[in-house]
Amino acid sequence: MRNLTGWLLVLGSLLANSVLANTPPSTPASLNSWLNHSETGTLMVRHDADSDWYPALLLGTEVDIQISGPVARITLQQHFSNSLNMTAEGVYAFPLSERSAVHGMQMQVGQRRIVGAIHEKAEARQIYQQALSSGQRAGLIEQRRPNLFSTSVANIPAAESISVTLEYTELLVPDGNRFSLRLPLTMTPRFNPLAEPSDAEGAQSQQQDPSPEGRILANEHLPAQSHQVMISTYLDAGQQLQSLNSPSHTVKSEYDGRGYRLVLPAEQVPMDRDFVLDWQLQTELTSTASVFSEIIDGDNHALVMLMPGDLASDNERMPREVIMVVDTSGSMAGERMRQARESLIYALERLQPEDRFNVLEFNTHHRLLFRDLVAADEENIIQARQWVRELRGDGGTNMLPVLHDAMAFPHDSDYLRQIIFITDGSVSNEAAILDMIDRQIHRARLFTVGIGAAPNSYLLRKAAEMGRGGYSYIAHSHEVEQQMARLFEKLERPVLTDLRIELPDGITADYWPEQLPDLYAGQPLIVAMRLNQMPAHITLHGKQPEPWQQRLTLPLHHQHPGAATLWARQKIEVLMDRLSRGESEAQVREDVLEVALKHRLLSRYTSFVAVDQQVVRNPQDPLHSQELGNRNPVDHQMSHAYPQTSLGLRRYWMLALLLALLALVLLPRQRSLA
Repeated sequence: MRNLTGWLLVLGSLLANSVLANTPPSTPASLNSWLNHSETGTLMVRHDADSDWYPALLLGTEVDIQISGPVARITLQQHFSNSLNMTAEGVYAFPLSERSAVHGMQMQVGQRRIVGAIHEKAEARQIYQQALSSGQRAGLIEQRRPNLFSTSVANIPAAESISVTLEYTELLVPDGNRFSLRLPLTMTPRFNPLAEPSDAEGAQSQQQDPSPEGRILANEHLPAQSHQVMISTYLDAGQQLQSLNSPSHTVKSEYDGRGYRLVLPAEQVPMDRDFVLDWQLQTELTSTASVFSEIIDGDNHALVMLMPGDLASDNERMPREVIMVVDTSGSMAGERMRQARESLIYALERLQPEDRFNVLEFNTHHRLLFRDLVAADEENIIQARQWVRELRGDGGTNMLPVLHDAMAFPHDSDYLRQIIFITDGSVSNEAAILDMIDRQIHRARLFTVGIGAAPNSYLLRKAAEMGRGGYSYIAHSHEVEQQMARLFEKLERPVLTDLRIELPDGITADYWPEQLPDLYAGQPLIVAMRLNQMPAHITLHGKQPEPWQQRLTLPLHHQHPGAATLWARQKIEVLMDRLSRGESEAQVREDVLEVALKHRLLSRYTSFVAVDQQVVRNPQDPLHSQELGNRNPVDHQMSHAYPQTSLGLRRYWMLALLLALLALVLLPRQRSLA
């Protein structure tokens, strides 16, 4: 009996450990208990035994947004305050829009401003490390991922602050006469599917990516005074607005006769969700062309926005094969899962009897509602709705297998295939996912739907681009019907395919993207060009499905600061895409460096660095280094999602089950011996 008792004790211990792993940590009672909570990334200090713990480094942020037409110029200032009695270094990973062209950096020390210089990445890191070792204040801005950056600040004296300012430009792409700006303020921690040796062949489980590029820290216990943001916006849309609102924050607006100045009623707000601003013009954008140009070193750089008109809407509707894929991982639990279910049910209601469909859900593993595509008849729709209502968020985020299967269904050429992919995108293996989409999408179209307060928009927008579809963003449940209705307007209305640009004789141009995307009604075509001279007109050719063409007259173009920067940003993105198509990184790196250094742009291979010549720390004195976490997104349930997504409890549960079975086998033997 003692043996059985021993087995049961082991089993109970394993079960208790797994329960504890799934129990959210409370506010720590001691410094050690806090430091053992691995997701925080924050050193906690206190003044005496009776005071509360608080981070050694505090972060404050100010954002100034200037919008002119479809171009936004944004200044982001980060303040790092040191509450220690020793000199400190701070490292902070933060998101920016995937369309950001970061072209300026400054560091402020007291009343002095030090302008950052652009360098090749390794050289900039070396300059920073030398300043760190020498006791000089320094700032370094690096790109970790296309929409994830980091600020490193060296030698912040005790009880002092250092500010780092970033300047970037972003192109805002309209959807019909609607515009939207999203300012990322936090992010859901992303995880990388890593193979477990004990798993069956091909199986994967979700583990935290240990690399500096993949690690994203989140802190759900930050004090009120840290990670607060002030946001000021000025919007000059070029015409009167039909509507202006923020679905993410309460804003106050004042019109001055030219534009709108917007502020948050609260001077500061916590950085626990992205700031989103939506506005709609009073008039529809018809067949027009807009040009933003800038001459640098004799080259004409132009950003051309073409809005074709006369897209026929009376064509016979082509039956569709709609494959819906939904993320049911732990990071989607709660509010995000409710939004995803509502989105799927709306999509099911829009299907017609002549359509075919299937629904797939994925977390650590994935499953299909039906074995194949089925008719969108009443019986199948009812079954699908019931299946969707029972979905819950749990487990890892293993995207590759489910996307592979979604694109592998046999295709009937009589149907237009469309894949709807609903997720928060909280993974770090973006490159592998995009590479697979690029190779396997074929004639299908991929439409991504971002869910939550801080989705991975880079992955979702890029996936839609490679899938020749579109990206939609749903931040709140009350937006589900509106955003899904817009998506289905694109899915159900005519599209221009096989687009190409014809320029007048004598005009040569390098333009990006090289392969023009499909174009849906109300969606503009945006092309970044470098030309020997500006043309008076451009002719677009495409299929609808019959051959189609339209000549668009370009308006008089005026010098627009930032056009060359946006052209260079677009070119760098296209160059980076070549990595997924097998081009050597050495060649891509050389081409990117040429563009990034000339246009002073942050990139995978270039960084900004600023160094103050004054020495503030004896190199022999101690230095505290801290990586600051982000605020946990307001709709992300860390206590639920983290353990199930990152701690790899599957092995423990399997071992516990094995021991339980052994105990049951041994029980009759123990009784016979008794």
